[in-house]
Amino acid sequence: MKKILSLVLVVLMAATVSAKQYKHSIGMVAGLGIGAQYKTMFTDHLTLLGEFGYFMNLDGGTGFGYAGPIANAVFAYQAKCASGDGIDLSWYAGGQVKLGYTGYGPDGVGVSGVGGAVGLEANMTNAPIAFSFDFRPGYAFLFTGQGAGGHMFDYSFNLGVRYTF
Repeated sequence: MKKILSLVLVVLMAATVSAKQYKHSIGMVAGLGIGAQYKTMFTDHLTLLGEFGYFMNLDGGTGFGYAGPIANAVFAYQAKCASGDGIDLSWYAGGQVKLGYTGYGPDGVGVSGVGGAVGLEANMTNAPIAFSFDFRPGYAFLFTGQGAGGHMFDYSFNLGVRYTF
């Protein structure tokens, strides 16, 4: 039992190591779409990532089901997990909210959704660059001009590259 408590204490202490290497960053993201990213760190651990881009959703083997502009906000907890050779590696986990529009169907479809986000971020200590890779599962609601248009489980794997300052 003492070994388990010691291990939990070590993990909790490691999770509280500051991940803050910068205050702001701006760059690009690519996944099931492409867009611009802005990230700010409110504290040593709390971050807000805002994105605006072009979203695509695959439709059961028939190609792209729909595509359109979307805005996404990810609020996350971030902590450093490794450091060395000019790279600081951090993990992050949090939630996301998205709003957008697609040209699917005759009237188009509005998209709103919620989901999670979990990933890794590598900050270069000798250059103002950060790379991130994350997985974002979510649930989206679709709205047409006549009201509710359906819902779907969506997800994306994303790669971000940002200039930090």
